Amino acid sequence: MKLTPSDFFPPLFARGWRKLFRGPVATGPVDRRKIHPFDAVPAGLEPKLILDVGANQGDVSIAAAKSYPGARIVCFEPVSATYRRLAERMAPYRDRCELHALALSDREGEAEIHLTTAHGANSLEAQAEFHKKINPKVRELSTETIRLATLDSIRPQLPPGGIDLIKIDVEGHEMKVLRGGERTFRDSVDTLLIEVSLQRDASWEAQAFLEMFQLLSGWGFRLVNLYDVYHATAEQHFGSMLVTQFDCVWRHKRHLS
Repeated sequence: MKLTPSDFFPPLFARGWRKLFRGPVATGPVDRRKIHPFDAVPAGLEPKLILDVGANQGDVSIAAAKSYPGARIVCFEPVSATYRRLAERMAPYRDRCELHALALSDREGEAEIHLTTAHGANSLEAQAEFHKKINPKVRELSTETIRLATLDSIRPQLPPGGIDLIKIDVEGHEMKVLRGGERTFRDSVDTLLIEVSLQRDASWEAQAFLEMFQLLSGWGFRLVNLYDVYHATAEQHFGSMLVTQFDCVWRHKRHLS
């Protein structure tokens, strides 16, 4: 029997590996000196303040620290074990890094987060049927009580001035993060990197990206790039879902040239 990587690792492992070790995007006005995913943002952007929402174990935060030596990085990660690992990995950058053990959402308080067999798949949203079928080795194991805050409520605690760049990867909870930060996004954000996961949708009639695009457009953002577009493999193929997820780069129109 022929073995493939999927026999040993869940699809999410392969996704993370490709994100870490892929080369820079091939086209567009991007800066190839930056570490992924920051090679996908417009060239010339030199952020002073970066927010990593859903920081997980810190891969993107470390890429930000290396790509932008002058930037201050604020990380949000609610799961206790993952947060401890994040703190360890960000220790070399402690002089310009700020960590928050909480999740951003559309309300303040507490909630139960679903812990899974893959730390990158932990989510405040229950695992959708699409996601289960496309990632058969990823399963919910337990829950953990975590703290919630909205971006608008926590904004006064962050460094003053505009937020140059926000990355959001929260496994299907993206819309609630956006709604909880409407004032901040409208008034203070330059560039947004956000994951769109069709496999996290509850059904074909509830595709979150349609609402996301309408919301961000109404707030003044314009789509400037796509990266990390993932298609279902032959092993993962589920019905008509051929594209499972992708990441978007949005920039507010006041910063467009």
